[in-house]
Amino acid sequence: MNPPGFTMRHEMENRLELRIDGPFEARDSTGAPVNGLSARGRAMLAILALSPDSRAPRETLATLLWGDRAETQARGSLRQELSALRKTLPEGTLIADRDVVRLVGATIAPPPPGAVLLDGVAISSGPFEDWLRDARARRADDLAAAALIEARQTLAAGDGPAAQACASRALDHAPDNETAVRLLIEAVTAGGDRSTAHAAFRRFAERQHTEYGIKVPEGLQALVDGMTDATPATARPAGREPAIAVLPFDELSSGAGDMFADGVVEEITGALSRVQAFRVIARQSAFALKGKALDVQDTARRLRADYLVEGSVRRSGDRVRIAVQLVGGETGETLWSERYDDRMDDLFDLQDRIAAHVAGQLAPSLRHAEILRARSFRPEDRSAYDLVLTALPHFWAHQKAENARAVDLLNAALARDPDYGPALAYKAWALAQKPSYMWSDDPDTDHRTAIATARAALDRVGDHAPSLVAIGAAFTLSSAETRLAERLLDRALTLDPNNAWGLMRRGWLYTYIDRAADALDVFDRAEDLSPLDPFRFNIFFGQAVAVRVLGRYDEAVRLIHEGMHANPGCTWVYRVLAGIYKLMGREADSDAALAKLLDHYPHLTARYLLDCIPPAARDFQPDYVDALRRLGLPEG
Repeated sequence: MNPPGFTMRHEMENRLELRIDGPFEARDSTGAPVNGLSARGRAMLAILALSPDSRAPRETLATLLWGDRAETQARGSLRQELSALRKTLPEGTLIADRDVVRLVGATIAPPPPGAVLLDGVAISSGPFEDWLRDARARRADDLAAAALIEARQTLAAGDGPAAQACASRALDHAPDNETAVRLLIEAVTAGGDRSTAHAAFRRFAERQHTEYGIKVPEGLQALVDGMTDATPATARPAGREPAIAVLPFDELSSGAGDMFADGVVEEITGALSRVQAFRVIARQSAFALKGKALDVQDTARRLRADYLVEGSVRRSGDRVRIAVQLVGGETGETLWSERYDDRMDDLFDLQDRIAAHVAGQLAPSLRHAEILRARSFRPEDRSAYDLVLTALPHFWAHQKAENARAVDLLNAALARDPDYGPALAYKAWALAQKPSYMWSDDPDTDHRTAIATARAALDRVGDHAPSLVAIGAAFTLSSAETRLAERLLDRALTLDPNNAWGLMRRGWLYTYIDRAADALDVFDRAEDLSPLDPFRFNIFFGQAVAVRVLGRYDEAVRLIHEGMHANPGCTWVYRVLAGIYKLMGREADSDAALAKLLDHYPHLTARYLLDCIPPAARDFQPDYVDALRRLGLPEG
């Protein structure tokens, strides 16, 4: 896996490494520094490195870097600077035609803690100053977001120290990020360092006071106050799925008898009831406690709920603000919160939209909390349910060793309960990933085994929507039975319309059956419902395939880079990139992507590759399959 912060910008052999965060540096493939670069030359390389596919129009570069000069003079200055850069940089690194300038074979070095983009680079150009200000903000946000995703993944996998390191890196880039502080504290339960978490919290609290004159949220303070070296799992019967209760929302700034908040709660309760990853306490039981002065723990105890959803509604004219949070019933800590601002045009449509967003975004947060809870048990004490949860972070990593670990844990769950449908369903999905992502010694056998497991699971899961998604995914990846896969995914999404994984897999299926435009709509909804989903990288890849089917090749390349940035260890996607470049006629880029693919899969042959890819893709994407055949792989 590439080091944190590493950003791949082109798939050719690395001939240039750029350090754009802090003082600018450039080094060639031997590690020797590239000297003699002007301030505008350094800025141009950074602009290109941060641009999609490392390319930018000549007109844009001239305007940004020589915005204080006349148009003709700016163009002439750009030509001179390009000539100087070609003489200084490794041969073939910088390519320019009449319209576009490209940076080839370059990587961006990991940013040092607290480094500022292009620190010390000053250019007397208003457009560049505007670009640099915005780019610094975007760069900090992107690096912080990537670090938070990695923190969540490592924490879910039980690596507390690594999660703390990632969360600390996020705070370096975004000092006011409350989520990063929460993850630092949560990491203590998985072996993280308490003193590190306390120190980060103190710095955060001091900054909130000195910079903004505000106190830290009460929930965060309570989380720190209750922090221990290890938080034991809550006492719950083995194997029982968690229970969640949606409490009456506080209605603020509204007249007596206004029932809008109650309507929102009713819709959220209904939406959550369809998720099926947890039990939802009946609405009337939760409303029976309305107005009673009970703390979180007492409320949870009376409702026999493991988690509570709290909220408030504030209306002003035709605007409404709804705040929602998920709270741990035993600890009282806030596990997730979100605020929604909207216009009250269609009352019922608004309630539906809010409920869908809450259900879609709350489910991954609750799954994360349940994974941490399951990991707090000793392995021998985990139920089949707990073992399935423990397998999920390994499963969604999309790496060979991690996938094998997920299968081992799912087998352990089935040893506890041979008829546990979710374990069989996720095992079918994990087995289907083996050939699909080229981790298999015998793709044909593994495809058949995955389908046999999926059929066995189908007899045991009933209308459990998450399991139907997993089975539908297995059929999508390992069979040409697209109609059956579509029926399974449709059934799952009928039961739970806000299941982001179900939407993601439906989007992938649509790319295989000539419904690429519909696939993009589905992928957009999946991302909207679960913007921090651990499978977000695979949404990017699915979007890339869909726009490739529609002939939008440049956009497909950009989306693949975004997915690789979200999950740098996902190397199988080089085959998609190589095929797209081949379709574009960019032979050098295709060869370079293929070389990267062979670095990770040296056993690759044309026959093996075609045996691995999903059968439906072979049937419905003949142009892409033909491009793969023309990559020049040995036949095998």
